[in-house]
Amino acid sequence: MLKLIHHRGLRTADNLLLLMLALGVGAGAAHAFAQPQVGDLGYDIYNIVVNQGVKGPLGFVGGVAAFLFGVSRLFSNIMIGIPTIVAAVCLIKADSILQTFGMII
Repeated sequence: MLKLIHHRGLRTADNLLLLMLALGVGAGAAHAFAQPQVGDLGYDIYNIVVNQGVKGPLGFVGGVAAFLFGVSRLFSNIMIGIPTIVAAVCLIKADSILQTFGMII
């Protein structure tokens, strides 16, 4: 790919400059997700999916089951085991991860 780009007249430094420019344009605004209040449109769906599902017992049991599946696959197929364990930990700690990504820096 780099040979193709290099033959068209773009060097690696030009590609790096374009990448930095693209990242700089998207980094201008920070948006945080706020939980909908009671009575807002979509509150019932948010309550069922997030509060009772992901943060509730269903999300915890799903995370533990995925973690155990990942551990069982870790020694036979590491390419399935590691991403499954990472996804399980993300599911178990989803509320903390969402708070971290929602924080405006």
